[in-house]
Amino acid sequence: MNEPKEYTLTSMMETSAKRFRNLIALQTWRDKQSTITYPDLLERSFCVAHYLHQEGIGKGYKVAILGESCPNWGLSYLGINRAGAIAVPILPNFSKHEVKSILEHSESALVIVNSKNMDKVDGCGIRIIRMDNMQDVTSGIDISRTVLSDAEKASLDSVRPSEDDIASIIYTSGTTGMPKAVMLTNRNIVWNAYVCSTPFIKIHQGWNALSILPMSHVYEFTIGFVLLLMNGVQIVYLGKAPSTDTLMPAMKEIRPQIMLSVPLLIEKIYRRALLPKLKEGSRLGKLARNRLTAPIVYSIIGKKVKAIFGGRMRFFGVGGAAFDSEAESFFHRIHFPYALGYGLTETSPFIAGCGPKDQVPGTLGPVLDGLDVRLDPETGEVQIKGPSVMKGYYKNEALTDEVFTEDGYFRTGDIGQFKDGRLAIKGRCKTMILGPSGENIYPENIEFLINSEEDVVESLVVADQCGLTAMIRLDMKALKKKGIVAVEAIQSRLDAILKSVNVKLASFSRIRKAEIQEVPFERTPTDKIKRFLYQKKIAHCPQLK
Repeated sequence: MNEPKEYTLTSMMETSAKRFRNLIALQTWRDKQSTITYPDLLERSFCVAHYLHQEGIGKGYKVAILGESCPNWGLSYLGINRAGAIAVPILPNFSKHEVKSILEHSESALVIVNSKNMDKVDGCGIRIIRMDNMQDVTSGIDISRTVLSDAEKASLDSVRPSEDDIASIIYTSGTTGMPKAVMLTNRNIVWNAYVCSTPFIKIHQGWNALSILPMSHVYEFTIGFVLLLMNGVQIVYLGKAPSTDTLMPAMKEIRPQIMLSVPLLIEKIYRRALLPKLKEGSRLGKLARNRLTAPIVYSIIGKKVKAIFGGRMRFFGVGGAAFDSEAESFFHRIHFPYALGYGLTETSPFIAGCGPKDQVPGTLGPVLDGLDVRLDPETGEVQIKGPSVMKGYYKNEALTDEVFTEDGYFRTGDIGQFKDGRLAIKGRCKTMILGPSGENIYPENIEFLINSEEDVVESLVVADQCGLTAMIRLDMKALKKKGIVAVEAIQSRLDAILKSVNVKLASFSRIRKAEIQEVPFERTPTDKIKRFLYQKKIAHCPQLK
């Protein structure tokens, strides 16, 4: 693929509409009426832009998008961008209070929202476009299907976005209070997508991609939308929340070559569907542990897993959170084409990773060409400079100054290390726990060990005055099948898990106490546990031994 003449979404779409004039760009699974071809996507984005322009919404104005991923979501974004305005994607699982705060803070002039989330904008005093049919709620006009004259299209030339114009203000899932508002330019997003287009896998035009993540997350938008449109891929949206009942038939029908996911989905498949079949006492488990028969067993499992995903999977991107080491080792062993990526909203997002054939468990991969990444010599924090680093936080110069070093590197807050030129992430600076003798304890590493234990669903390690406490959610259905139902028996199983994990840990990072977490942990939209809700607020662990 040739380098873009300019790194803007408008230029990208104009190029793709010419290159892939006979291909479908966007579609919702089992909904033929939702199909949008590449040329039609360009034309309809012009219509949205013209409507906004006519309504006085242009350069510097903000337009919010609230809804689950669908063809009209992407159409809305492209139309907003072509009008020279700024898109404000809002995660669909934000509460009504959060949505109202974002609309007010961003000073959005209009919101494009689907029916499912319409109640979240009631009473906000803002103009509304219904995403389902792209109609102005007040006038009933379909803003995406008018036929524009050449003169009407030319009227948009004055607001054509430039590379340095802000394309998005993205309110992240954050940790406390109002989430941070990240300002990303056209160049940030399009450059990141372009540089990711070739080094990991050769994408062929006409491939299918199944989209299951919210487009309001920059991971899905840059890699699962912009990058794919650059390469002539047909993006099919699931159209409903991903679950076994919807994903299995969708993958069988669509047979995607590309999917993006957060680790939680593929970890669930491993722990609930695959791991039980490989138990130590089972026949298959015995064969899998035999040096002679293990390669055959894992080869057969690999073929069956690939068949579940439609049989044509070439790139299964995993990002947004840390991937469980045991699950990764398994998928690597069966040669499933997973690919890990690392990045942040503030970096548009991709920083480091590699393709399925180059995966090395425990590492992410090389840093993306064109980015300058270094590790802080004292803390090991990953710091980055380059074309995909954000412009700053909207209306928050103090926070912007705080996250950039004096020489212009963005502080990621992640602690990393390089192994043979490949980046690996050890944990977050803010989650690191200081041990009694100054040892650095990374709770994520301990959680990986706990989550690898049989009967564990998820866990969280926090520090209190007695040392480290592990909050563990057990698989109660699995325990019940084993006859473990009495409180004493469950506690005994918890103690056994604690003992098994502590044997593998250094003395200063051993767990003193384990508590049963009866309900699922609250998570961010990218499936990270909201640690701040559970963290014991102390600076160190004085009694840890």
